[in-house]
Amino acid sequence: MLRTESPRATTKWESLGDLPFDNFEQLKAAVAIRSFNIGVDSLAAAEWAGQSNSRTGKAIVAALSLLLVVAALASIMAALWTREYWLLAALPIQAFTFYISQSSSPIHKWVTVVGAASVPVFLDLLLNGLPVAATLVAYAGLTFAAVRAAGYITNSAFRKALLADERLFVEAFSQRACTVRNNQTRRVYSA
Repeated sequence: MLRTESPRATTKWESLGDLPFDNFEQLKAAVAIRSFNIGVDSLAAAEWAGQSNSRTGKAIVAALSLLLVVAALASIMAALWTREYWLLAALPIQAFTFYISQSSSPIHKWVTVVGAASVPVFLDLLLNGLPVAATLVAYAGLTFAAVRAAGYITNSAFRKALLADERLFVEAFSQRACTVRNNQTRRVYSA
């Protein structure tokens, strides 16, 4: 577990292996000019965000989660009310989409393409008189968008915190919760 508070003592930068920086300020400067980037583990970012993210960030992630629960309940109620029982398929569609939409998924690039394609597919199905199929595609698209938005918020907040606190960065790097990537050579540095 990553600590959220850091002591004021300086760290031994040399203990970080083969990072091409003499100190934290050099790393921050390289990230600022975009020659290097900090990559974060999504699970570590979510753990950190649950403890240390701003109230606004926590509220947005909670609202996105609540949106998915309300949408799932709405599909059940709509299926029972309209007797369109195919709407019950929204629940497994949401679960499957939630699982594969994580940015750490090995197929995340393909899922991004499919997520973006859900909008024109939804419109095509709707305009061709297939509202139930369009609704199911919309559930997949909504779940994809909510998962990616929550991931973006937590990953960005964690990355920002890592660049603001040397002790947190050293601890996260040592625990493989983050990596450093050279954008020119594409080499990734990790503990």
